[in-house]
Amino acid sequence: MKTISRRRTTSRTPGRRWSRLRARVGVPDGSLTENGGLVLVAELDRALGVTAALDAGIGPVKARDRGLSGGEFALAMAVVQLTGEDHLVGFDRLRADRVGEALLPAPVPPSTTAATLATRFDQARREGIEAGCAQVTASALSALPVGERARVLAGRVTIDMDAKDVEVYSVRKEQVVRSYKGEIAGRVHAAHWAQTGTVLAADLLDGRSDGRTHAPGQVDRAVDAVRAAGATGPVLFQGDSGYYAGRVAEKIAVRGCLFRLGVPRSQPLWRAVARVHEDDWTDALDYPGAQVALLDYVPTGWPDGTRVIARRVRYDAAVLSADPRSRRSRTVGKDQLALVLDGIADTAYAYSFIATNENLDLDEEIAVAEWEFRRRTRIEELFRDTAHGAGLNHLPSGSHAVNSMWMWGALLAYNLTAWLQMLSPLDTARRRIATVRRLLIRRAARCTITARRHELHFTATAGELIANTLARIRAHRHLPAV
Repeated sequence: MKTISRRRTTSRTPGRRWSRLRARVGVPDGSLTENGGLVLVAELDRALGVTAALDAGIGPVKARDRGLSGGEFALAMAVVQLTGEDHLVGFDRLRADRVGEALLPAPVPPSTTAATLATRFDQARREGIEAGCAQVTASALSALPVGERARVLAGRVTIDMDAKDVEVYSVRKEQVVRSYKGEIAGRVHAAHWAQTGTVLAADLLDGRSDGRTHAPGQVDRAVDAVRAAGATGPVLFQGDSGYYAGRVAEKIAVRGCLFRLGVPRSQPLWRAVARVHEDDWTDALDYPGAQVALLDYVPTGWPDGTRVIARRVRYDAAVLSADPRSRRSRTVGKDQLALVLDGIADTAYAYSFIATNENLDLDEEIAVAEWEFRRRTRIEELFRDTAHGAGLNHLPSGSHAVNSMWMWGALLAYNLTAWLQMLSPLDTARRRIATVRRLLIRRAARCTITARRHELHFTATAGELIANTLARIRAHRHLPAV
């Protein structure tokens, strides 16, 4: 490989030691690609059988067996967003990268064809993507060390449920309405497996859709997915007060699972808090000034064994506002808030509540349960990652079917980075989509042919990292499947 050398100067001017390169723009080089790291996606597909698993779950999407299959198209949708494209025109841009596209398991369709194919994915086929992801997760888990794999599969499974509004600017898009915030939006409802960092189930609905209505169906699909992935341990569902409903808790209990759901503040809860003796409060974990206690309140119509955990935090009068829009003031009981605002009391307690069917008897168990619920931030990281690292910051089409597949393209990109880092960790903590793209995917390379073999040539730093990652992925192909 030729190196560029800089001719030393003979100038005696201090600070000048070499001459500047006098370069000019040459003819385009078809052997160059800006996405050389897509070779890792192709190898990941070979090692884990991503396309095959997606095809098995999705089934046929066309009457004739020609062109792209359902799994190949779903993977292409994910790869387009993994390379940083945030609109359907990204399909055309990736097709223009001849070398990068050639690295993939199947060709990338034009944007118009992609929109047509996306309309063929109904609810059943989108749920097939969930089944395919579960199978790939099972294969990826087999690459983990024995102890860690046993901890994930035999230990407790934590599934977080949450929703995210995706704002748009046209009421002509299908299934978008104004949310309670006044935004024209679609709403993504998702169930996320915290231990593996993968999406189990997801739906794109309108901006006023209620999680309490759609959660029972997602509970079934999420439990089926973790069992298909090989998990045998107990399952715990966590959700905020948007999922507070007896039918949601009943569905979780019927599936033999545990739940922790946020409870909206109400008069029965304020009365229950008043009955708690001062000695029954215990300090919360990693929250200075906060205390937790178990209430004697049981929501009407909820499964047997349901109990409510309360957390209180003391605030000075100076930080509490009379503005009804104040989020902190809404967590204080009206009577206490009135005393503070009238200057009668100097402090007040802000309260939060959690409903659970766990068997909690000791103060330490109550504190741990509240601490774990407070730290359920991984699903929020999912929405942040797919919005800033993929294309889930908007809905590119007027068709709900196309937008639903666009959503799944972002979620598949998120899962791809999770599977990649299971086989070849980049750090002790999981890296985001944008970081994976910067370090591994969007890397310039030149493709050459030597002895009838294609070779990619990167810069020294990128080449070493990609070569090591590629070797770890290929080593997984020789491991027995779980």
